[in-house]
Amino acid sequence: MRKRKRNRKRKKFLPLLLPALLTVLCFFLLEKSLLPPLKEISHMQCKAAANRIIDEAAANALARMELDASALLQKGADGESYTANTTCVNQFCALLSRDITKQLDELPKEVIPIPLGAATHWGLLANQGPKIPFTLLPMGAVRVDYETAFSSVGINQINYKIWLAVHLELRIVNPLYREDITLERKIMLADLVFSGKVPAHYFQISRPNEYLLTE
Repeated sequence: MRKRKRNRKRKKFLPLLLPALLTVLCFFLLEKSLLPPLKEISHMQCKAAANRIIDEAAANALARMELDASALLQKGADGESYTANTTCVNQFCALLSRDITKQLDELPKEVIPIPLGAATHWGLLANQGPKIPFTLLPMGAVRVDYETAFSSVGINQINYKIWLAVHLELRIVNPLYREDITLERKIMLADLVFSGKVPAHYFQISRPNEYLLTE
């Protein structure tokens, strides 16, 4: 009698166990097949948002400081050589950092909806299915550094360059996962050719890509 009761309990339990196992298996397969494409799309959206913010902040900083080429240079003590106007460049970097930080603080109010069909990479389903909300959150402080380079390009001709390196961190948050992303973008602030002597102490840098993002 006891064996029969045990068999009955097992028979009642098996119909409940099978759907549960199938549900877990479906979620596992969905995570393995859909989550990587969704991560890729969210990374692209994150980079696009960061580029937009940097572009707007740089334009605002240039307009507020009324910066021109002459402000970035200062003559040396001999009256012939030139050096970088580090005070002016540092002021611009500080202003740019504040503007970027201010705009990043507005990011949590923006929700980026990505259709689930976009994860299939099928054109017909790209805009189909429920939309998964992605939120971008600023993480840490924005850092803006710069590099300068003087190089001789001819007789008494100097090429002067200033590169800005913007470093920031964002967090991607959605119902499926969260991830922190580090982004860096290098943009040229100045690329000038003028007559004069190269400073006694300078370093030369190779030209990087104007838009550089790393994760």
